[in-house]
Amino acid sequence: MAALQTIRNRGILLVSVIALALFLFVIGDFLRGGEVLFQQSKQNVGEINGEKVSIQDYQNLTKEYQNFYEVMSQKASFSEQELNQINDEAWNSYIQNELIKKECEALGIAVTDDEVSEILRSGQSQFLQTPIFMNQQGRYDYANVQAFLNAYKQAKENGQLSNDYEKIYDYYMFAQKAIRNQILAQKYQALLANSFLSNPVEAKVSFESRTSQTDILLAAVPMSSIADKDVNVTDEEIQKKYNEEKEKFALPQETRDIKFIDVVVTPSADDKAETEKDMNACSDKLAAAQNATEAGEVVRANASILPYSNVFKAKEAFTLSSGNIRFSAISNLLDSAAVGSVSKPVYDASTNLYYTVKVLDKATKADSVLIRQIGVTGKDEKDSDAKADSILNAIKGGASFKDIAKKYAQTGDSSWVVSSQFANAQLDDDNIKFINTIYSTSKGETVKVKFANGANVILQVIDQKDFKPMYNVAAVVKTLEFSNETFNNEYNKFSSFVSANRSVKELEDNAAKNGYTVYPIENFSSATHNIYNIKGTHDAVRWVFENAEVGDISDIYDCGDHNHLMVVALTGINEKGYYSIDKVKEFVKQQIVNDKKAEKIIASAKNAKSFAEAAKVANAVTDTVRNITFAAPTFVRSINASEAVLSAAAAKAQNGKYVGPVKGLYGVYMFQVINKNKTAEKFDAKAEQATAAQNISRSAFYGIMQVLTKNANITDTRYKFF
Repeated sequence: MAALQTIRNRGILLVSVIALALFLFVIGDFLRGGEVLFQQSKQNVGEINGEKVSIQDYQNLTKEYQNFYEVMSQKASFSEQELNQINDEAWNSYIQNELIKKECEALGIAVTDDEVSEILRSGQSQFLQTPIFMNQQGRYDYANVQAFLNAYKQAKENGQLSNDYEKIYDYYMFAQKAIRNQILAQKYQALLANSFLSNPVEAKVSFESRTSQTDILLAAVPMSSIADKDVNVTDEEIQKKYNEEKEKFALPQETRDIKFIDVVVTPSADDKAETEKDMNACSDKLAAAQNATEAGEVVRANASILPYSNVFKAKEAFTLSSGNIRFSAISNLLDSAAVGSVSKPVYDASTNLYYTVKVLDKATKADSVLIRQIGVTGKDEKDSDAKADSILNAIKGGASFKDIAKKYAQTGDSSWVVSSQFANAQLDDDNIKFINTIYSTSKGETVKVKFANGANVILQVIDQKDFKPMYNVAAVVKTLEFSNETFNNEYNKFSSFVSANRSVKELEDNAAKNGYTVYPIENFSSATHNIYNIKGTHDAVRWVFENAEVGDISDIYDCGDHNHLMVVALTGINEKGYYSIDKVKEFVKQQIVNDKKAEKIIASAKNAKSFAEAAKVANAVTDTVRNITFAAPTFVRSINASEAVLSAAAAKAQNGKYVGPVKGLYGVYMFQVINKNKTAEKFDAKAEQATAAQNISRSAFYGIMQVLTKNANITDTRYKFF
């Protein structure tokens, strides 16, 4: 009983302990579940209509697009900028497809397999226009597609799939999916197009707006003729204007305001001296080279940007391009350079390149050669030689080249070889031998080419054209680069500056005196891959959106091509919804200023009853403007701006009539119509109606997609994985 009483006395305590234990157990599960949800959210790149997009799905999507462009363009790799563009296209296409798909599901619109198959057979889609599926006439051929699919299936069954086969197959699967989305979008657009009709009255008005022209005498008073300081604007007026036009300042996604310092690391005087020393040694070695093999070894040993192959090339092959920069110094000196001459090392500041050149040989040759060939192999080298000799003798004896080719399961078709095809390629000995044989063989001649592996090719030159000077040139071209010591010195200097200035104000106040510049970027979007278009700033972008608070300053980022040092400061966060009034205050104020300027100008011009009187209005600039149409804004030369309101006013005014004053965006206008005429274009009611309906539906589709995008509440956090 005593024990029972004790339990009774402590019952409340025991119940509390049990309740607490149960609470901790439940909250533990809850917290663990929350942790899982948090981890899952970290693996998402965005959200569309409440549906999360995982990083795995996004990576699969971008991989499909990258593979598509690799096959389409026949490129094995892309630059960072190209990859960013491809990935953005993948994301934007995915959003549009998802939005249209949702609308079409609600409307009962679908795409059948037969519709997709019809496009695949006809090739009427940009997704199928790849050289892989084209015939010899350069046209899409479904038979080539079927042949590939059969070969792919057989290779897969035999366990002999190559990477190229996989790439092409993935490309074809992507094309089918893209075509299905394309057809669905076309159906949705067609539905919209058929929802908008034109009529003869609208067609006539549209035609008149484009073909009726007006000539005027114009007196323009620019807004700039009144100084901004002479116009008073109150905060109340700004707030009122902001409220009236708030939709102009919609912000669909959160953005950030940042400031940054970008330090470009450049070679020092010591770096340049060391490079000059190396280039002088290269020049001496080229001069000492006794033949093409030795000269080529000098080029290869010094990792020249311009590769060497012992073949003749057109002058254009020695021009290098990188973006908008062209390096043509070598091609420019070839005509005047003597065979055997070696140029002293020269530095080209515009491209930051050093170069030294040896002209090994010159000759006038055909740039384009039409050839056909038969590949010959045998049980061994002796057997291959015997077959090749037999074929060569038969052709020289009058046998049909094509007939013999067919016996060896080859077409014997001809193809053009152009020097640009191998201009910057790294060629092995067999390729060099083959190319040199092509360019040294006379037209109509048939020869045998034997390769290192014992195989042979029977080569026939059918035609030659575009004869021009060709060159065999060995050149060492190297970038002037900074040393590790130079980089470390620049880093240490910048690091000391950043460490001593830990606020945005300190950075701005002290940057210039230390040789740095602070750059501002407002409304920086998370969809932007890089800061200031500088490569390799993805980590800085992630810091801005993931880790930084307003006023924070980042660590130093090593970016670009290991030649930029950057520090970033977060100065503001612009929440999704609308730009704050402080953000757009100056823009709104300028609108009010222009409105008040216009009121003053109109007041000074309201008593003018003719163009002669209008021309005397203060600050008026006169001009004659011809061929004004309602369909396009009028360009005013005296103000250097286009004004749509002037087009409307001129189209409405009668011939000989004075009109004014008319308020525009950039000035106030008074004018007299001096001529009305029409273009020679004939009215076609059906064509005009069709064009009008098409223009309306296109605008409607664009507008509807904007509404769908806004309502989809899209978030884009791809920056986490850039």
